[in-house]
Amino acid sequence: MISKTVLRWLTLAALVGLSLGVMVPAASAAFVGTEITACSNTPILVAGNFFLKKNLTATGTDCIRVEHSNVAIDMNGHTITGDGAHRGITDNGVFVDSVAIANGKIKDFDEGIDFFGCCSSELITIEKVDVSNNKGTGIVIEGCCNSITDVKANGDGDDGIFIDDAFNVFNKIQANDNTGDGLFAFCCNTANQITANGNTANGINLEEGSTGVSNSQANDNKENGIFMTSSSNSLANIKASGNTFAGTDLTGDDNQATNVTADNNGADGMEFGSDTEDVADSVANNNKVVGIDLGNGTFNTATDLTANHNGTDGVALKCPGNAVNVRAHNNTTNLFEITPALCTNLDNNAP
Repeated sequence: MISKTVLRWLTLAALVGLSLGVMVPAASAAFVGTEITACSNTPILVAGNFFLKKNLTATGTDCIRVEHSNVAIDMNGHTITGDGAHRGITDNGVFVDSVAIANGKIKDFDEGIDFFGCCSSELITIEKVDVSNNKGTGIVIEGCCNSITDVKANGDGDDGIFIDDAFNVFNKIQANDNTGDGLFAFCCNTANQITANGNTANGINLEEGSTGVSNSQANDNKENGIFMTSSSNSLANIKASGNTFAGTDLTGDDNQATNVTADNNGADGMEFGSDTEDVADSVANNNKVVGIDLGNGTFNTATDLTANHNGTDGVALKCPGNAVNVRAHNNTTNLFEITPALCTNLDNNAP
């Protein structure tokens, strides 16, 4: 039986698809809808399609205010530019949902896109938009169930992308060199093909669990490469190296990580916070502390791992737990087992 929460999410996802369909017209199609001719504090107050035919510049004002649901804005490859303050596209504090924005660049505002409506505006779809080089955050959305695809948020003065609620889909995101996190969101997200390098805080910060990150990289960030709280998170095909803190830090229980490379980090390569963690087919070399730290809980499994030349332990495992085909050399302790009599060891090469 489908729960009410899942049913609501599926309904919202369907609505996102409808919005997306009207916001990306075919290249040969004529302009459909209403042209936005200038930046203005006069809001959009009706549903429909809106488009740009030229670049716009805002001075002393927001550029586009959306105060009605079911609005699609096609920027048609144009740029809106601010004066270092105000917001590029915003709900101006009015709750809206089912808003779609596509095909343009938003720069030199305080926030590039800011949907903070009174009751958490939600179901915002953003596709093929560059929100780099804003003074604050590139994208702020307070509500849930958003779709962010093929977006660049680089060099912003705070976070690149900040979503303050759950059930979001992120795909093909660049979030590099921001003063805060590259990407921040709460529970139950799907994130694929994320590049989050060189941020002042975390590269990818996804909190409250039940989130999957795949085919992504988070390198050279000043805090963690990937930071995930709570339980039931997953990582697959990840590179997280050269970060000041851990490469990956998953603080809760029941997390899974597969095919992760976490080298040359300033703390652990991969850190896990609790019980029933499963890490496989991963490499963690030359980290300042532990290569792969499964020592904070029990019933964890380490399978097909390489962890060499780390500052303390290669792999730390608290027993009961399983270590299968672990290769660990030239660490202070290669395979450090807490209460080792209760651990299962198979085919390890960790002298």
